[in-house]
Amino acid sequence: MTTLILPKQKGIIVPQRIVLPWEIYGIRQAPQPTPVDVYHAAWETARALAYDLDRYDNWGEFEHKFCDRIHTLDDAVQFANEAYATLDDPYTRFLGPKKAQQQADERQGTLTGIGVVFEAKADGDGNIVIGRVLEDGPAHNAGIKPGDALKKVGRFLVKNMPREKMIERITGEASTKVKLTIVRDGEELNFEVTRGIINIPAVRPERVGENGKVLYLKFSTFMQDDTVDEMRQALEENSDAEAIVIGVRFNPGGQVLQCLRVLSLFIEEGVLVKIRQRIPYKGFQTTVYRLTKERLVVERTVEATGQTFSQEMPRDPYLAGTKPVVVLTDKWSASASEMLAGALKDNGRATLIGKTTYGKGIGQTPQPLLDGTVAIVTSLRYFSPNGHWAGDAHKEKIGIAPHIEVDLPEGVMPGSPEDAQLNRALEVIEDQLKG
Repeated sequence: MTTLILPKQKGIIVPQRIVLPWEIYGIRQAPQPTPVDVYHAAWETARALAYDLDRYDNWGEFEHKFCDRIHTLDDAVQFANEAYATLDDPYTRFLGPKKAQQQADERQGTLTGIGVVFEAKADGDGNIVIGRVLEDGPAHNAGIKPGDALKKVGRFLVKNMPREKMIERITGEASTKVKLTIVRDGEELNFEVTRGIINIPAVRPERVGENGKVLYLKFSTFMQDDTVDEMRQALEENSDAEAIVIGVRFNPGGQVLQCLRVLSLFIEEGVLVKIRQRIPYKGFQTTVYRLTKERLVVERTVEATGQTFSQEMPRDPYLAGTKPVVVLTDKWSASASEMLAGALKDNGRATLIGKTTYGKGIGQTPQPLLDGTVAIVTSLRYFSPNGHWAGDAHKEKIGIAPHIEVDLPEGVMPGSPEDAQLNRALEVIEDQLKG
C-alpha cells in the first residue's frame, strides 16, 4: 500500500496528509457523534478524495440507504464498507478503531500475529499459499515454511473463506495459541502456533558475495516511520562494501516519504516520481519530486489553472555514491517498492533482477474520521520518471519489468544459498566491478 502520510521529519518538509474540513460533511464535530454521523462521514469522504469519479456515478444512492439499519459503530463500519464495495476498488476501505490502531502499530514496526505473508492465490484445493515466513517469528519458529498451504484455522476450512475473516481467525492477543492445518507436498501437518508481538525491522543488512564485499539489504516495508533511518544506518555501518543489492521482494510498499528519502541515498540528481492526485472539490494536481545535489525540489501544478508552485528543501545524503546497485524484485513487490524500482531504473542507477512487479501504480490517502475510524481512499496515481504507470493493481496490472528475468524456485527462502535471483545479482555485480 502506498499512502500519503507525509509528516515533517529531520528537516524534510513534504506535503501533509489532506485534512478535510468538517463543513464538507455537513456534520458538526460533536463530542458524541452518532453511528449514522460516522457512516455519512465515510460516505462523503470517499467521493471527496477519489481519483476516479466515474466509479461514483451511483454514489448518491448510498447516502441514506442504510441509515435505518445503523445503530452501532460496528454497523456504521459494516455498511460503509458495503457501499465502498460497489466501487470495484479493493483498496478503498473503511477501518474501525481496532483496525485503524493495528495500522498505526504497523507504522511503528510492531504487529501481533504469527508472522506470515499469504499469496493472493490458492492452490488447486482452495488452500491459501504462504508466500513468506518472517524470520524468527512465531510461524518460523514453529516450522512453517514458504510454499506451505493453509487448509484450516482451528476447525474452520479456509477454502472460500473471505481473506479478511481468515486473517481475523489467525490473529489475536499475544501469547494465545492458534491451531493451523498446513499442506506440504501433499501431506497434512498440524501446528500449534503461539501468537506474539512481532517487531519487524524495515531493513535487514547482510554481507554476501566473495569476502563479503557486497551489502545485501533485505527491505521488507516502507510503512514504518524509521525506514530511512534503518537504511542510513546500514549504509553508514557498511561503507566499505563495494556494491549494494536492494531486495524488495515481498515488499508491499508503504509511505511515499520513506520511499523518496531512501531514493535520496542512491540517486545524486534526477526526477524521482510524478504523482497525479485529486484534491477535494478542486480537480487534479500533479507533483514532481526531483533531486539536485543539495536539495529536494517539489514542483506542483494545478491542472485546472496551470499554476505551478515550487518548493526546495534539504535532502538526505547521497551515501551510495557510484557503487554498483542491483534491485531484486518479484510479483509481490508493490506500490512504494515499484516507485523505488522505477526511479532507480529510469535514472540508470540500478540493474533490476527478478520478476515483473505487482502492478500497483495507485496510492491511498488515509483520512482519520469520527470515533477513531479511518477512511482509506484511492486518490492518486504515480508514474516513474519516464512516465511509466505500473497499473491499478486490479484490472490493469502492468508492473515494472526487470532488466534480467530470473525465477525464485518455489519454497526457497530469499537470501538462502539456493536463491537464484540473488546469485544472479552477485554475478552481475562481479562483472560490473571488473569493469
